[in-house]
Amino acid sequence: MVEIVLAHQVDMATWRAATRHYVQKQVLPESITWRVAEQGQIPWALEAPESAENDPPLNLPRKLVTAVLEALQAHQPERFALLYRVVYRFTHDLLDMTNLREDEDIQQLRALVHSVKQETEQFRLAFSEFSLQRQSKSLHYAPQNYIIEANAHFCIERDAQPWEVITPYRRMWWDGNQLHFAVGEAEAQHVSADMWQMDGQGIWQGYPNTVLVPTLKDVAQASSLLSLGAEAMDCRACSLWEPAKRTVFGEGAENTPLMFVGEQPGDQEDLAGHPFVGPAGKVFDRALEEAGIQRNHVYVTNAVKHFRFIWRNNRRLHQKPDQESVEACRIWLDAERRLVQPKLIVMLGVTAAQSLLKRPVTISRERSRIFQLDEQSSGLVTVHPSYLLRLPSEDAKAREYARFVEDLRMALNFIAAQSG
Repeated sequence: MVEIVLAHQVDMATWRAATRHYVQKQVLPESITWRVAEQGQIPWALEAPESAENDPPLNLPRKLVTAVLEALQAHQPERFALLYRVVYRFTHDLLDMTNLREDEDIQQLRALVHSVKQETEQFRLAFSEFSLQRQSKSLHYAPQNYIIEANAHFCIERDAQPWEVITPYRRMWWDGNQLHFAVGEAEAQHVSADMWQMDGQGIWQGYPNTVLVPTLKDVAQASSLLSLGAEAMDCRACSLWEPAKRTVFGEGAENTPLMFVGEQPGDQEDLAGHPFVGPAGKVFDRALEEAGIQRNHVYVTNAVKHFRFIWRNNRRLHQKPDQESVEACRIWLDAERRLVQPKLIVMLGVTAAQSLLKRPVTISRERSRIFQLDEQSSGLVTVHPSYLLRLPSEDAKAREYARFVEDLRMALNFIAAQSG
């Protein structure tokens, strides 16, 4: 009988290494026991046979690997044995691939995956609400499953400022530059600090990120901007998600009559995770104030939710998003409009206008007039604040800035007239 001692409840690295080693040695599932170490016990990873270091990877379909990694996060003591058995049976052709729905192991696997995914969505909503309200630096959460580590990437994407998540089994905190983990109170009595330090670095660096790629159904069923924004964090609809650091979703009041749509997040927005916080955002805020508009009373978003850029001299320089990205992001913009239900949408620049109007747009021809956009909303086209920063002379900047403020006042007056 082979005993595999895991360092802690989410010791995926040890489980994967041991599974790879013993499956290839054809060690039967019933010949292996799995358990989590008590204090003073050494995990298998530190006592593994030397030959284990040279084990080739198992040839598993990506879908199965994803399901196994998700199921390992479940709070189910027998999950390690179950998942070893599934991998063993697949590798040695012991699974009836034509009748997987009736297979008891596969049914259990699917149940674990469903439980983890369901709670992952609940946690993401809780973290999103916490990051927006920011009444404290710490979120106390008691998950039923071991989901915190796999959602670290989501949390950093959602909130780039320092935060802490405290659960009974794990503490996780982001200091603004680096992610840290420590045992929670419930696990501290079982896992020694020495073991955690020996084990922790390698595991957390390679810990799989839980990606819940949103479907059209997920977007359509989102009932709040909070849940919609949480769904968007894992958007893979175009190629921009990979080089960008995070999805930058819209922010502001829900059910507001006034909505602003820009082009895409810039460098500072991509780092901070919030729209219009860079140089153009500062111009935008100043113009809003001069026009008499409170930013926290409106909704601000972009036509494209990821930053498109090129590297030049160690700097990320803005690139206009291509049509593919604009089209891919339209489902998010449409969903934001559905939830906000604005009376007027102010389109900041060409990309925003073309996304909403679905036709070529020339700003000079369309600017500074209000028109019916659809049955629910009117539209107003104006320049993007970044345009004002690119003007060559101070006179031109002052003149165009004044026009921009007048456009914003026009929007405010329209809303006031509609409300009156």
